[in-house]
Amino acid sequence: MQRGLTQNIVTDRSQYPPQRAVELTVRLTNGSPSLVTYQIGVRREYEITVRDSRTRKVVWTWSRNKPAPPSTEIRLAPGQWREHKELWDRRDDSGRRVPEGTYEIELVHLPFREAVSTQVYLAERGQGGDPGVPSPPGTPKGRGPQLQATLQTDRRTARVGESVRLTYTVTNTGDQPAVLTFPTGNQYDLEVRRRPEPNARYREGALTIWQYSRGRSFIQSFTRLSLAPGEKKVFTESWTVPPGTPAGTYDLVGYLPTPATQKSAEAVGALTIL
Repeated sequence: MQRGLTQNIVTDRSQYPPQRAVELTVRLTNGSPSLVTYQIGVRREYEITVRDSRTRKVVWTWSRNKPAPPSTEIRLAPGQWREHKELWDRRDDSGRRVPEGTYEIELVHLPFREAVSTQVYLAERGQGGDPGVPSPPGTPKGRGPQLQATLQTDRRTARVGESVRLTYTVTNTGDQPAVLTFPTGNQYDLEVRRRPEPNARYREGALTIWQYSRGRSFIQSFTRLSLAPGEKKVFTESWTVPPGTPAGTYDLVGYLPTPATQKSAEAVGALTIL
């Protein structure tokens, strides 16, 4: 296997209410500086298996009863990735619905010999304070995960050429863990925006004069951020007011760029440019 390749499997959530299928995203990323090629056809491009975490028994195999793919050469340029969406209907290989519990989902992509995995909890009855989102057995009833965010600066005013320190804090104020999935290594974003003129219309992003993630490179594979009840995560960045910035009051915005909502745990602040 060539160095620089990464394989990932991510689910659309970590806990599933009754009747909800498990959505799977499989990604192979070429993080090396060289072209990567491999052949599929005789061998499948990847295999997904689901294992009962308690018994360690494999209950579902993705490739079962699927025809072999046509012979194809896969080519991945540096920085390129291949992504596939799959669905597990919570049934085993014999077609029976699996019981409530925790399951480990394993992925082995063709260039790899070892598996990567993630875990999900499947419920057959609603539990916890969030309707339809179950909690594992033994978890006390409550509000579930709750995210609150704040955005603070080290100064309220600044001039051209001066630096402003932005601190974005996300806290899980709920009574259950919060697990967030991101499509890349970028787990937060910050923006400085002009305030809109009354009755004016703007295209999306036109008011943003600075964005933390713009022009930066991040690992192109799924990442996760877990926050236990009461735990917080602090992100800090600095922005220097560029020449030509008009005087006035600007909005500061921090958020988590999760794929489900695009912008979650949003927090706002203000800065006056003199």
